[in-house]
Amino acid sequence: MFVHQVSVYLVNAHGTLCKLTGLLKDHNVDILALMIADMAEFGIVRFIVKDEDIQPCLDLLKEAGYSARKNHVVCAKIPNEPGGLHRALQLLENSGNSIEYLYSFNYASGDNSALIIFRLADREAGAKLLIENGFTIATQKEIDALGC
Repeated sequence: MFVHQVSVYLVNAHGTLCKLTGLLKDHNVDILALMIADMAEFGIVRFIVKDEDIQPCLDLLKEAGYSARKNHVVCAKIPNEPGGLHRALQLLENSGNSIEYLYSFNYASGDNSALIIFRLADREAGAKLLIENGFTIATQKEIDALGC
């Protein structure tokens, strides 16, 4: 039910993001979704790749000296219409489940839905709530079918 996400800490300096994406490109890792949290001295780059690329990607990043880890996030299909995202956010807010962050995919799901990644305080309860209210949760297998 959950999708794997890679998180990498980067020094906030000119060229570091380009160096990271170049390393991934050189090893044929396709970034399907990407989010950057910028801080004063460092940033956190969070991204989604195919399941088969996760461990090789983590190994590659660690070998290159990056601090990287894998965690799980919820990928919900949100109707691509006015208020679609608001409805999901309202459900989560009303349940008391905190949204730590969210970001969208580079790809649409093919059924006029946007793919939105949610990092939730309680991902299991959040995913269950979304499903009970008519939202679809994308699986890692569905994510793996995206991209090249």
